[in-house]
Amino acid sequence: MNTQNVNVKTATKESSERWGANPKTRLASVIAEQRSYLNELCQVWNLQLSQKDEAEEVLRLLSLMSDNVHKEGVLCWERSYPLVSFHVVQPWLQAKNHAIRLYGMIGREAWEIARKDLRDNINFAQAMLEVEVC
Repeated sequence: MNTQNVNVKTATKESSERWGANPKTRLASVIAEQRSYLNELCQVWNLQLSQKDEAEEVLRLLSLMSDNVHKEGVLCWERSYPLVSFHVVQPWLQAKNHAIRLYGMIGREAWEIARKDLRDNINFAQAMLEVEVC
């Protein structure tokens, strides 16, 4: 068993414990969570945090949203690029505009970090699938 298989099984177990095994229920839960994270992102400025703490919170929320896109939003890996649920990715894409509008350079930098992490995670998962096929 290779490392990717272990990671997939671990992720599946964690996701099942978190949202249950029913795919429709899981997807609905992820979509609701994405919307909740988007709402939280838009309210971080109300917390009146220090600039450092605000930056960390904005990055944390964008990263959680990116993780949901990667771990739960991909509907099909068997394409040249993964098919992602529009309803999971939409709040994440909306978060970009809100992060930049509300938090300026902090939001832009946090978005770029979260976007790069998502891209790297997807590229890694695709590479591991290619290794398994060979």
